[in-house]
Amino acid sequence: MSKHRKIIYALLISFYVSAAPVHAQSDHLILAQFVRVSQDQAAAKVRADTGGRVLDVKTTTQGGTTVYLVKVLLPDGRVRVISVRAD
Repeated sequence: MSKHRKIIYALLISFYVSAAPVHAQSDHLILAQFVRVSQDQAAAKVRADTGGRVLDVKTTTQGGTTVYLVKVLLPDGRVRVISVRAD
């Protein structure tokens, strides 16, 4: 591998790491994953987290971020709309 290619890879890796959101938990730093969530995955997450029945899922953007608005019927009979980030 050429010297220039190594430099380019090093710059790309440092940019990628510095651009990733970092969340502190105790003494450890965790890089957020850049994995896109599907509508079905968002619905499954809300269903698992609430124990409710998903009624509808819509895609929208909030502040430049794609989110799913998941309408769920909760076990106590209330209907809620829960936002799930797509990425």
